Amino acid sequence: MFALLLTGPPGAGKTSVLTELHDGLGDAGIANALIELDELERCYPPLDGGRLLRHVAMLADSYREAGHTLLLVTATIEDDAYGRALSEAIGADHRLTVRLDAEPDTVRRRVLDREPETWSGREQLATDAHRLAITMRDLACVDLVLSTEGTDPSDVAARLEVALREHPAARPIGFDGITR
Repeated sequence: MFALLLTGPPGAGKTSVLTELHDGLGDAGIANALIELDELERCYPPLDGGRLLRHVAMLADSYREAGHTLLLVTATIEDDAYGRALSEAIGADHRLTVRLDAEPDTVRRRVLDREPETWSGREQLATDAHRLAITMRDLACVDLVLSTEGTDPSDVAARLEVALREHPAARPIGFDGITR
């Protein structure tokens, strides 16, 4: 299995970009599965980190058993240790870790624009997004950085697809028979 691990701060566009990529690959006949860690974390009380990673491993194993050779994963990787633990939980033979980048003020504004004003965690998430837009630039586990500043999610998804096609381990995914 090949895993594309897409990270970035809240508001960078992870969900929008990976949804575009997932749909485009499916339209081209390339089997793929998508795991969004933000969705796995939607519970109260929150899961501890170990249980969350076990959920990821379980889902990755399930998709692998179903024959999927491409796994798309979104996660907010705040440090390299978590990035390594997440990669280990996914258990892919090959992976490409891509960080979406945008200016700190941009991700803060995007979070404030998308989250309901009535949500008690809105301001904290916007503050965290601003901070992470700066600190995530130091991640060593990232293979490629793509800016979402002033771009459409479909444009970023197209750049991601090119990166996947050009990756040496992409042949088993099925790109070799598909042209777009």
